[in-house]
Formats: sequence, C-alpha cells, structure tokens
Amino acid sequence: MSASTSIEKIADWAGRNHLVVGALGTLMSLAALGLSAMTLWAARSEVVEHAHETSRNVAAVLVSEIARTVETSNNALTSLAADLGRPAVRRMDAGLRHDLLFQRAAAPYVVGMGVTDRFGQLIDGCCGPSHRWNFSDRDYFKVHRDAANVGLYVSEAYRARSRGGTKSIALSRRIERPDHTFNGIAVVAIDLDYFDQLLSRLNVGPHGITAILRADGTILARNPPLSDHQMIRLSRSKAFDRMLSQDSGFYASRSRIDGTLRLYTFQRVPGTPLIAVVAPAEHDVLAGFVRMSWSVGVPATIICALFCAVVWLLAFALRDNLRKQTLLTDLTRTDPLTGLSNRRALDVALADEWERLQRGNDASLSVLFIDADHFKQYNDRYGHARGDAALRFLAECIRAHTRRRGDIAARYGGEEFVAVLPDTDENGAAKVAEAIRREVENNRLAEFAEAVPAFTVSIGCATARNAHPSSIDALSRQADLALYTAKRQGRNRVCRAPAEQHTHAA
Repeated sequence: MSASTSIEKIADWAGRNHLVVGALGTLMSLAALGLSAMTLWAARSEVVEHAHETSRNVAAVLVSEIARTVETSNNALTSLAADLGRPAVRRMDAGLRHDLLFQRAAAPYVVGMGVTDRFGQLIDGCCGPSHRWNFSDRDYFKVHRDAANVGLYVSEAYRARSRGGTKSIALSRRIERPDHTFNGIAVVAIDLDYFDQLLSRLNVGPHGITAILRADGTILARNPPLSDHQMIRLSRSKAFDRMLSQDSGFYASRSRIDGTLRLYTFQRVPGTPLIAVVAPAEHDVLAGFVRMSWSVGVPATIICALFCAVVWLLAFALRDNLRKQTLLTDLTRTDPLTGLSNRRALDVALADEWERLQRGNDASLSVLFIDADHFKQYNDRYGHARGDAALRFLAECIRAHTRRRGDIAARYGGEEFVAVLPDTDENGAAKVAEAIRREVENNRLAEFAEAVPAFTVSIGCATARNAHPSSIDALSRQADLALYTAKRQGRNRVCRAPAEQHTHAA
C-alpha cells in the first residue's frame, strides 16, 4: 500500500468521523493543559514548601533567643529564691542583703527584679529597697501562693505600676520556708519592647508578620505592631487550637485582623506557654511563581486553544471535502432526473452481483427491464415537462418495490429502466414486476396523481442461476427480449424470458 493511499484512507476516515477527530484534538489540548497545570502546581507546592522551611528556620532562631532569655532569667530567679530561703540572709541588714541578692548585673531586657514576702509585699528589688510595692493582685504571685509545684511561671502581659504603665511580662518562682510552706516569690520583669526588638530584626516579606503569643491566645508582641484595640485574643480561633495541640506546625489561614492570607509556621518555646509565630503573606511568597505562571500558563493556554481550533477546523474541512467527494461520486453514479442509479453505476452493480452469483451454490439473480409505453407520443401530447414528471413517477414506483438490501434500481436510458433483484427467482421477479406495473397503471402516488397523466409500462423479466446464462450480457439480452415480447403482445404487461432461452444461452 502506497503512502498516498494510506493518507487518503486516513483523510476519508477522519472526514466520516470528524467529531471524533475534533474530540481527540480537544482531549489532547486538555491533557496538555492539565500537564502544564500539574507542573505549575508542583512548582507552587515547592515554593510553599521552601517558604515553610525558611519560616521554620526563622521561628527556630526566634525560639532559641526567647528560650535563652527565659533560661537566664530562670537561673537568676533560682539563685534569688535559694539565697532568700536561707534565714541568715533574711536577717541581714537591708543594704547588705540588697548588695548580696542583686550583685549580678541584670540583662538589658530585665526592667525589674525583686522578691516579696508571703503577702506580696516587695521586700527588696533592683529598683531599691525604698519602693514598697505590693504584688498580691498579680497572677504571677497568686499562682505560687495557691500551688506548690508550678515551677517557673510566665505571666500574662500587664502594665507595670512601678514603671509608669510600661507593658511587661513577669517570670516568677516560689520561695519556701524550710518546712516547704509559701514564703513569697522571686520575680523578673521583662519589657515587651524587648520582644518587639527581636521581631523587628526578622524579615518575612512586606506583608508578613511575626508574633509571640501566650497559650491563652494573648498576643504579647507582633511585627508590624497592632493598636491596643486590635490586640485581640486568638483563643477562639480554630487555627489557634492547632497551636495548642502541637509543639510546631504549618498551616495557611486568613488573618482575622487584616484579612490577608498567610502561611503560618509556629513553634512553642520549651517549658513556657510562649509560642513563636512566623507568617509570610501568601501573595508575597508566590509573587515570583505567579509571574512565572503568567509567562508559562498563558502561552500554553493560547497554544492549546489554537491547536484545538486548528484540529476542529481541519476536521470540518475533511468532512466537507468528503461530502464534496461523495456528492461528486453520487453525481457520476446517479441519474439527475430520477435520482436512481445511472447506466455506469448499473454496470458496476451488475458485475458485482454476477460475481457473487458465481460463488453461490443455489443462488439466483433476476433482472427487470421496464419501459414506458408509447412514451414518444406521450411527450408529444403532454410536453417534455410532464414527460419528465412521468419518468420521476415511474422511478418512484420502481424504488418503492426495490427496497431490499442489495436491490438496485437504475435508469437505463430515455424511458427505459432496469431493476436488479439478487436472491430472487422467476416467480419473485414476476411478482415485483407486476406490482410495479399495477402501481404505474393505477397512478396512486399522491405526489404525482394530478400532475402526471396516466400511462402504462411493459416489463421483461429474466433470471440467472449459477452458469445459466453464461454471462451478465446474456442475462440482459434475455430480459430485453422478454420486454420486446411484452411490447409485441400489446404492452402494459409483464413477460418472463422463456425457459428454453436459458439452455440456448448456456
């Protein structure tokens, strides 16, 4: 098989199945778009994962700094509690005791350090013994007074009375007598500005935030900072519940404060209720990815759309071309006046049926020659227009009785027609011929009843079985002779080819 023949067959198949071709092109375009989308989504996931890893590292640095601060403060509190727990130290002169207890240099972030008695009264502190503040109303005092096993306690944020309302948190430890009864607290105050300074050194993008929270949902520090009325509790947030149930994690959530979608990474400070949060804005993280998506996705979409359009245009073009070829083929095989097969198509069909007849053991093939009686006079009397209408009427009568698969009705020339009836014996052929003759004689077709004046036809029938007669031409001559006999016997009748003609032709 040549390449051109293969291409023609493919084009022919595509023309017959143009919707399938278009659908395949569409599916290919969608598959390519889907693959592009999957690739872009994988790239997006990689960008988000990288942002998470970066945020986790930033959070780890922040937690490490806070943990070091807490540990240093805890060591100082432990020493204070141990020193003040000794009776000899309590009996010392106030000045000497102050020098002993607070001889260590306080860290820069510590804005207050002191010890109280069991009633919350300040005994001594780095602010000096003259300040006699009472802290019995503070949570960092009450918690140790009411329970013996608290250990290090990190307080809620408060405004310090001793420093003009500066916002602070306190770290405190319980002081006990030798009999383990409550005897006051040791406390360190840390200005929240210290946490703000820590957060300000971290870069998480133009719309990102960093924050330090308490486990009760209180925001202790945030960068960028919030106004007082914005410093809300997050304890009712579903996202915050995840922070309480895990030591660290990552999630995306829209801020209740400014509505920005951020990628939150959180990590708890060990041994404290503090939680460090690092949250770059999603649109900052994905800014580069979005630019890449536009530069890749839009051209890919346009290319796929163009490919799809070209496939559909090609599919419809192949369909139209096939229709034109079919129409041309039909025109070369169809009689334009009657719509029946023409002489050329009849010859091909007869040859095919004759070949099939030779392969059968008990097959038969009948041929009817049909001719309109006195048609020249009919044309002269009624005119060619009605003559053409009469021929179309005759064609419809023949078509109505040759509807089996394999039956062929053709215009042989002028007013003569041929019907080919495969697998039909002499009696069957005669019945079909008689039905056609009566149909024409009665002129009952509604479309032609008034437009076509009455006329009749003569029909000759011939039947072949295997090698009798010996050729399709011989069979045609038999049918033609039978038609001539019908004409000679008075017309408007059906005549069969005499049986002896079979033997003679053979």
